[in-house]
Amino acid sequence: MNERDELLAEVSLHCDLEDRLAILPPSVLCRGLYLQSIDAALLRAGLAERYRALFPERFTAISWYPASQFLMRLAAGAAILLSPERVHEGMFEIGRRNAVAFSESLLGRALLRLLSGDPHKLLQQAVAGRRQSYSAGRWELAFPDERTAVMSMFEEYMYIESYLLGAAKGTFDAIALPVQTQVVLENRFCGKHILKW
Repeated sequence: MNERDELLAEVSLHCDLEDRLAILPPSVLCRGLYLQSIDAALLRAGLAERYRALFPERFTAISWYPASQFLMRLAAGAAILLSPERVHEGMFEIGRRNAVAFSESLLGRALLRLLSGDPHKLLQQAVAGRRQSYSAGRWELAFPDERTAVMSMFEEYMYIESYLLGAAKGTFDAIALPVQTQVVLENRFCGKHILKW
């Protein structure tokens, strides 16, 4: 067993990666920018060398790739960032850092200006971006009141309770707006984030 397989086996003791990969339909694809974002998060943390040694393949941002590639790299990157035992915390942090880093990019800054830093508009943009970035699942957004959002996710394979929660937190960090988050899972692939600011 090589070092990459050993790390993935160890990570699978602390999350459902192995089971998730076994039932993930091969038709589920994601854009390469998500694969690139894991590398970027580890680079910012000063930990890219080990990650790149384990995962030397590179991806173009706009092309489609199997979501299984993303999940393996996400779990391994999270374990490298923190530890295999803290893989969910690591996935949360990668999701959060990616959202903040995007907001600091030229495109992100332009988008924030266009959307005026309004959380309603930013979350609507997140739903639209999701449709363009993944080939399966769907998100639905509701605003029960002016300072609450409910993001419901269906057929979502990307760790609702950690990675995607981190991305939601990072979205609010990017506009310097404190947010309280709650996750309600119906099952591991369906659930919602309740966001209050």
